[in-house]
Amino acid sequence: MIKFAMIFVLAFFAQASCQKAEEYVKYKTEADVPRIGIEEAKKDVDAGKAIIIDARPEAAYKAEHIAGAINIPFGEQDKMMDKLPKGKRLIIYCS
Repeated sequence: MIKFAMIFVLAFFAQASCQKAEEYVKYKTEADVPRIGIEEAKKDVDAGKAIIIDARPEAAYKAEHIAGAINIPFGEQDKMMDKLPKGKRLIIYCS
């Protein structure tokens, strides 16, 4: 985890579990995406309020990743969104 202490994570907020995947917030630019620190991310994951998504290529994920992270490589997120739990904060990292 120390290696990831300096990583800022991107956070997408999933809508309530009864809503459809189309209703997820999609940001127009990277600057619009909210950012959180590692402490807040850990707190939300530990409380069961969030899941961590590793957006790096599969080879990088297999070499090393945050424990419990799900690998969804960048570019494949649209086809995977319906498989993610609804009502949880999605914390994405790619560094």
